[in-house]
Amino acid sequence: MSQRSRQEVLDYLNRAEVAAVGTSNIGTPRQRMMHFGVDENFNVYVSSLKGDPKIIQWSNIPETAMLIHQGPTFMEMEECEIIGRAEIIRNKEDREKALDIMKLRSPIVANFFKINATDRLEFIRVKPYLVKYRFVPEILQGEAPTIFEFHENRNAYSLWDDLKSKMRAWKEAVRPLSLTASLIPLLLGGAIAYFATGAFNWTLFILTLIGGVMIQAGTNMINDWKDAARDNENVEGIRPFTGGSRMIQLGLISRADMGFFGITLSIIAALIGIFLVFKSGWGLIPLIAYGMLAGVFYTNDEKGKFSFINIAPGVAEFLIATTYGVLMTLGAFYVQTGHFSLQAFLISLPVALLITNVLLVNQFQDAKSDEKSKKNTLVVRRGKLKAKNVLITLFVAAYSIIAVLPLTGYAPYSLYFTFLSLPFAVQAIRYTQNNYSKTSIDLISGNAHTAIAHLFTGLLLVFAFLIASKEITMSLVFLAASLLLVAWVWNYIEHKRKDMEQFRMAIKK
Repeated sequence: MSQRSRQEVLDYLNRAEVAAVGTSNIGTPRQRMMHFGVDENFNVYVSSLKGDPKIIQWSNIPETAMLIHQGPTFMEMEECEIIGRAEIIRNKEDREKALDIMKLRSPIVANFFKINATDRLEFIRVKPYLVKYRFVPEILQGEAPTIFEFHENRNAYSLWDDLKSKMRAWKEAVRPLSLTASLIPLLLGGAIAYFATGAFNWTLFILTLIGGVMIQAGTNMINDWKDAARDNENVEGIRPFTGGSRMIQLGLISRADMGFFGITLSIIAALIGIFLVFKSGWGLIPLIAYGMLAGVFYTNDEKGKFSFINIAPGVAEFLIATTYGVLMTLGAFYVQTGHFSLQAFLISLPVALLITNVLLVNQFQDAKSDEKSKKNTLVVRRGKLKAKNVLITLFVAAYSIIAVLPLTGYAPYSLYFTFLSLPFAVQAIRYTQNNYSKTSIDLISGNAHTAIAHLFTGLLLVFAFLIASKEITMSLVFLAASLLLVAWVWNYIEHKRKDMEQFRMAIKK
């Protein structure tokens, strides 16, 4: 009896406990053992934490192969191979069906259900193209396996679905959440220029924004390209805070493509910079050259080639502070005015210090893998205790500068609106002080509050100069948009923290 009925194969699948789940990795398979469930139509259900790398893979490359294999001895082995396409379940009714199946099949899902935290889980349905059942003794005798094909599932997807998946991968590679590092100083430079002159060239400003954001996006990709081997070993880092975009490690973008598009974006940004030089003046050239040099040589691959990170303690951090704090602010100011300003330089210093803290706090989770791969960040060189003290000092220095500048005449008194962000900085210090030597999950709140402190402070600095320019309507619109952006970023980060915390609770139970 070599051919089994659908019900017999379903019965076998319901007896099996786990499956080897394989996903695409640009020619290299990635597999994980996972608990699974199955319905009457051979749809297979699995579950994992929101933001898990496997979920990201499925979101971008949904083709999936599963192997269920069991039996006490070789001659009693049964196996079932399932090839299909995965989809993350969004529909409420389908999620409830998946939950009903998986809480009986997976101890982890059962624990999440007990602590009322299943909203932190993603449920994935693998719709099969092919189901192939084999029984070893029959295969050895030359009998054919039992095969069920599902042509309707294969025909349900279009090339447009695959294109959207690839676009999502490239969006992750750009790391959109990190682009606030360039957005803040560029907005600030423009606002200071308008306050100083009362004039504003929107065309040049938009080009400045595009060029600045593109150079950061290109740098992100170049760093992912160069750090691919290091990031592959980084098991402590937690997205979106550390460890790069991980698109290469997940097999969603090849290392060569990442490097190519990173360099391409950087070249386009440089061309925009050259255009701005002709429009605004030759003073932009040193800023552009400095930024390009910092982006290309900030890090390098694992073979010990030149990189600023490995020169001396603090060099890489100084590059980030100057590039994404001082130079971008001065550059945006110069494009509008044709000259530099001491005021713009001084106002840029708090932004420079706060973006350095964002870089610094993210190094804590990566410290072990960075040390192993000889990526000598400040945390690796000086240790977590001293690095934590540096972070606190930079916070104090940033807000001290903000406090002093209006008193010395270098900023309007509206600059004190910026202190509305102080609670985030205080919380960042508290969380980092209490958790700097603990696990990556414990550090997430410190990461989150540091990032929000930088973002909110920068936006409030821009608001301070807009309101001082007596642009009331524009100021209020900008403030409302800023609050929405901060709320969105905060919500995103807080969801990530809760996901990881509840996953830890479910595992403990």
